[in-house]
Amino acid sequence: MKDIKDIRVACVGCGVMGGALVRAMAKVVGADRITVSAASYGEASSFAEKTGVRAAKTNADAVSGADFVFLAVKPAYIRDVLSEIRPFVRKDAVYVSMAAGVTLKTIGELRAVRIMPNIPATVGEGMVALCSTEGVSSDDLSLVKTLLSESGRVDEIPERLMDGVTAVSGSGPAYAFLFIEALADAAVRFGMPRKQAYVYAAQTLKGAAELFLNDGRSVSELKDAVCSPAGTTIEGVIALEESGFRAAVINAATAAFEKSVELGQK
Repeated sequence: MKDIKDIRVACVGCGVMGGALVRAMAKVVGADRITVSAASYGEASSFAEKTGVRAAKTNADAVSGADFVFLAVKPAYIRDVLSEIRPFVRKDAVYVSMAAGVTLKTIGELRAVRIMPNIPATVGEGMVALCSTEGVSSDDLSLVKTLLSESGRVDEIPERLMDGVTAVSGSGPAYAFLFIEALADAAVRFGMPRKQAYVYAAQTLKGAAELFLNDGRSVSELKDAVCSPAGTTIEGVIALEESGFRAAVINAATAAFEKSVELGQK
């Protein structure tokens, strides 16, 4: 198995998601082992100045000599980018795509990994799902997991679950932000200053998530623990149920799931 400190990483694209993963990977292998490219050299150069990674003038220059080639481009551009860089990628390199809905079959490489990260990776609290082709060795897959380890939790799944992951954890932060905003609106309604309201709402959501991940009790058990008989919380839960809260969340995730499937079929 290669030493993680000896590998070279390329990332085509350094936008919000690609940039977040590059910053996380730099903590593992060192910024000087990573080369990025972008739609313009100015964009790549600006990102490199902020992070210490190397900037390449072209995608071809970025991927040349890399052990792992991360593709942080939008689904509509993935085929064009693959066609552009394929002649310059080492034969034993591993492609790692984060394009939503783009299947391993579409990537069309023997050694390919498909990942679905989410935006909390920017603060090291992401959820990253991954799957791979049979051509990716267990050692290389382990290296990919290690590269991504500083971005949050990393979990290997069968590809058939990837559209669901996209809908739940990929898109899920947006649903959470809406909930935080709504809860903060309620706090403002009750007289709390807006800035303070956002902190109370966000910390409450963060704390609830951490409690579930570390406590061992089920979500239902934890919910019941907050709902005292004839208390305030159960009244709020009833109001949520009457407003179709669960159905709204499920419908939102289903819409995102269907869009992910649609992207994969194009």
